Amino acid sequence: MHGQSIPLDWQSSMNISSPGFQFLPVNYQALFLSQINTKSLFSCAQTCHSNGNCRIFDFDDQSLLCRLFQGNIITMGSIIPSSSPQSRVGSRKYNAEQFINHGQSCSLCEGSRYMRCINNTCHCEINTYFDGSICQSQKLLGDVCMNSTECRHDLNYTCLPRQQCGPSSIQVGAVVAGNANGAQGSSLTTLYYPAGITIGIDNSLYVSDSYNSRVLRFPAGSLTGSLVAGTGSPGASNNQLYGPSGLYIDTSFNLYVADTYNYRIMLWQNNSSFGVRVAGTGLSGNTLSSFGLVGGIFVDSQKNIYVCDQANNRIMRFSPNTTFATIIGGTGVAGNDDQQLNSPTSLFFDEPNFYLYVSDTNNHRIQRYHVGVSLNGTTVAGGNGQGPGSNQLNMPYSLCVSTINSYIYITDGGNHRVQRWSFGASYGVTIVGNGAIIRNDSTLIQGNMTIRLNNNENNLFVSEMTENRVWRFQLI
Repeated sequence: MHGQSIPLDWQSSMNISSPGFQFLPVNYQALFLSQINTKSLFSCAQTCHSNGNCRIFDFDDQSLLCRLFQGNIITMGSIIPSSSPQSRVGSRKYNAEQFINHGQSCSLCEGSRYMRCINNTCHCEINTYFDGSICQSQKLLGDVCMNSTECRHDLNYTCLPRQQCGPSSIQVGAVVAGNANGAQGSSLTTLYYPAGITIGIDNSLYVSDSYNSRVLRFPAGSLTGSLVAGTGSPGASNNQLYGPSGLYIDTSFNLYVADTYNYRIMLWQNNSSFGVRVAGTGLSGNTLSSFGLVGGIFVDSQKNIYVCDQANNRIMRFSPNTTFATIIGGTGVAGNDDQQLNSPTSLFFDEPNFYLYVSDTNNHRIQRYHVGVSLNGTTVAGGNGQGPGSNQLNMPYSLCVSTINSYIYITDGGNHRVQRWSFGASYGVTIVGNGAIIRNDSTLIQGNMTIRLNNNENNLFVSEMTENRVWRFQLI
């Protein structure tokens, strides 16, 4: 459908699939334009050509059904097998010459199938944006963006601070535990320095309520917790805790607690009223059986317990029913070379890949160790000095890693923000926070925070310790 006598801004060329395929859009409602019955594939292609918003079509030679769609065929859908052996998919091809008059006087794009006249100037068609070369399809929910012109305005999407298209309401979090105004307390609806969180397979939230020396469980949707570990008073007996921090809940609802000032890891079996010491001596130390102040913990499917020994700058692994640990990260001496750590506060174990991620707080970086391989520390986030830049961190406290897309989520305490680093990226993107003084809204957070994803990874939970509350933020 092109010829020398037809102006360039009227011509169109089509890519056509082989027979037996149809188009499956990622969002049918947003991308579907119309459907008609027409006599041939060529007629369907002509119909798409005549519609300035049509960029994709499919045609079934048996039913004679022609469907028209907006969108980028590479990123906004899939070409899939059709039940009809004669169904084909077509998509329009574009080149920069067709948009050469973008931004110029409307007299230069009169009659164009690729641009329209707005305020006497040539602009992209509806639901498209100019990328400096051609008019691209505007992006849908969750797509990566750099500015709001790239996102579907008709769907009320903007380019969020996290560099994804979506409604601005997604940036607003909800307080799911503790007082929204930050007030401390000791009732079952309040918290006092929530130092650790974890999420059960039922999406219940477990909070290490440190200054109340207890662990509370909040069922999904409830602001009232129930006591599942500790008594609420500090102590060293088997039913007490003293300043608990890191938590881990397994699939059988057995709860592991870093009992910080008792220098032990306690296991509360499901529905038990007391705990059992499974690591540590009960005294501060730096031997293979003892540790100092502990930050995060993690437990793998073999019940190995990974302990972030913050005081001794090392990561320990306690196998089941053993007293002595193996050192799998850090040297025990504070330092900043690849193998050393300086006050590590949190960890996450990616068991399928045997990767251990550590928040190396005083080195302002995230280190990754390949468990079982010696001398293999690698910086995967930060490591560019202490600072507020997108390639920097400032006292990172906690982290978690997506099992779906390998995103690393980091609470960047000194910058009062939560950062997301893509796998292999040299900089992070701010998900929550802007470094301002705290107010009673979700965009302003501060200080040390712990972080966890829920099971299907559509929500991010952030425990804001000094404000005695836990936030939930929607992910896309």
